[in-house]
Amino acid sequence: MLRKAVGAAAYIAAVFLLFQLLYTGINNPVIFPSPFEVAEIMAEQITDPQCIDAIAITILRVSLGIAASFLTGAILGIVRFFYPWTSRILDRFVLLLRSLPNITLIILFLFWFDGESCIFFVICLVLFPLVYQACADSLVQIGQEWKDLFAVYSQPRLYLLKKIYLPLLKPDLGSALISVSSLGFKVGVMAEILSQVRSGIGRSMQIAKLNIDIASLFAWTAWLLIVVFVYEQFVKKLIRICFK
Repeated sequence: MLRKAVGAAAYIAAVFLLFQLLYTGINNPVIFPSPFEVAEIMAEQITDPQCIDAIAITILRVSLGIAASFLTGAILGIVRFFYPWTSRILDRFVLLLRSLPNITLIILFLFWFDGESCIFFVICLVLFPLVYQACADSLVQIGQEWKDLFAVYSQPRLYLLKKIYLPLLKPDLGSALISVSSLGFKVGVMAEILSQVRSGIGRSMQIAKLNIDIASLFAWTAWLLIVVFVYEQFVKKLIRICFK
């Protein structure tokens, strides 16, 4: 534990030093602010209720999108495995979603829904293909490894799902959940910026950009990195508890 703390402190110090060197070399605070100025802004933001609300709202939005995408991807992956005739429809739909740029999805949903709903649907449609593919591939591999046993001891699909497939699927589902957790914040914040919602980290970044306040933009970026790190640690702990 102490070694990890020392390593984290050394990493933060190295990043801080690098930013200070860049600030000194560029010598233009409008383009590249001082890390001390960014740290001062972060200290002011942490005592601002609006800052806390923005972070909390973004976490809530992203969490809802991640949960929906995870459940949708896992369920459709299971459906694809047990009902192979659905693979043509589902695989083509997933391929289409992966081919579409995220910005296209955001613009389309802004025409169809309000900003809040747009963020939710964009996160779901961007993340669920990752969970779906991980679940589908893992089920196929499990089926191949156990096919001889299943041929000898035939059991109902529901029994196989509960007793064999889901327990063996837990590590892959856990890995998929960790992957979509960090990606969810990237997609969610980008959607907040483009959908112009009233509050959120993305909205605060957009305001900093419009005001040409690069120091505040760096501060919000730092908060986003901290939130993603803490969120990932929480997800990993949750996986250890639920998927053990």
